[in-house]
Amino acid sequence: MPRKTATARRAEVLDETLTQIRALGMAAVRVADVAEASGVSPALIIYHFGTKERLLSEALVHACAQDLSTLDSIVTGPGSPAARLLAALDWYSPTGPARGWTIWIDAWSVAIRDRALAKVLADLQRRWTDAIAAVIDDGVAAGVFHTADSAAAAARLTSFLDGLAVRSVVHKARLPRRELRSWLINQLTCELSVDATVLPNA
Repeated sequence: MPRKTATARRAEVLDETLTQIRALGMAAVRVADVAEASGVSPALIIYHFGTKERLLSEALVHACAQDLSTLDSIVTGPGSPAARLLAALDWYSPTGPARGWTIWIDAWSVAIRDRALAKVLADLQRRWTDAIAAVIDDGVAAGVFHTADSAAAAARLTSFLDGLAVRSVVHKARLPRRELRSWLINQLTCELSVDATVLPNA
């Protein structure tokens, strides 16, 4: 049986770290538990990641990587700017398939006292908002959206969905998908002065 590459082993450790985060919460994860579940020594994890904090940060980046790749394919793919924007926000929303919101919200909590993790979160958030802003710019160029600051509009739209995610995950107040779509349409029409008839399934 061929030996696993360092890259494959690293991915396994990050996957197991995410499993531990989901089960225990980010603050309670121990390097020893991740090592045991991954079949490696704690010393090996420290050798590759340096600290537990860096391990957690890299696990978060690992968790978001595929979703960010999918988001990029949505916003640069075919379809009108309105269709691509709504598809991207549907992907981002708490009822969509993107990211484990439980992990993301857990990370926000830990980042209040962890400046390094806070920076990682800010970098990841910027990548999401930059992608949303890019498709808003396409809509402005096409005369469909109207805003003087696409980055600020993207930040407000994603913050709106962040808030709904907290309500859904923490307070267990999960909105039906149809109702969330209605709220999102209302937010888009106000934020971008867009005619709701150009939005798919509005």
